[in-house]
Amino acid sequence: MCGRFDTSHLFWRDIHEQLSTLIPVRTEPLNLEPDDDVRPTTPQLTARIEDGVWILEKMRWGLVPFWRNGKPLKDTAKGADDGFKLTTFNCKVETCHSAAAFRDAFAKRRCIVPASAWYEWTGEKGAKVKHRFARADGKAIWFAGLWDRCTTPDAGEVRSFTILTGPSAGRLSDYHNRAPVILEQEEWSAWLEPPRDPAALFAAVRPERFEVATAA
Repeated sequence: MCGRFDTSHLFWRDIHEQLSTLIPVRTEPLNLEPDDDVRPTTPQLTARIEDGVWILEKMRWGLVPFWRNGKPLKDTAKGADDGFKLTTFNCKVETCHSAAAFRDAFAKRRCIVPASAWYEWTGEKGAKVKHRFARADGKAIWFAGLWDRCTTPDAGEVRSFTILTGPSAGRLSDYHNRAPVILEQEEWSAWLEPPRDPAALFAAVRPERFEVATAA
């Protein structure tokens, strides 16, 4: 899975340069606010293609589907239980095309999400060890993501995203049985064009791309 990640080594210049090798970036420079402990529900950078150019936008990590239009993001009162409760910061590749929260976004709204690393924990409760996974070549990680938007009475328009995960492989499976789907630059187009079947991308875990270190 991917429940925490790191953006502390992301820089606008580098991201702009990577994306521009494919098509132009239309978005003006953003303050990336580097964070070595990114958690769900926080706003994080996403990239998508619209009208032949890159659009970069910060969105809520934890997808809130379009069908929540008109409904509150948080409970309107204590005990009301009318807020959004689904856990949607990750989406399984096995069900992304069919799950109610994700299927419309899978068909129409795909994105990529940059990061410096992601984290997994091992060990028993009270003695867990945190592990940091980063690319061995030092480059940014690009997660495969889905995004959506809805309008809520308490938070206004909410744009949000999820990170796809699939079965782990190789040494990554020593730490967790699932891993985020991480794309190479030459795979971005194949993912971001919804009519194309992403099955091959989902299966290509390639654990040799990453190095792991114990994190503080």
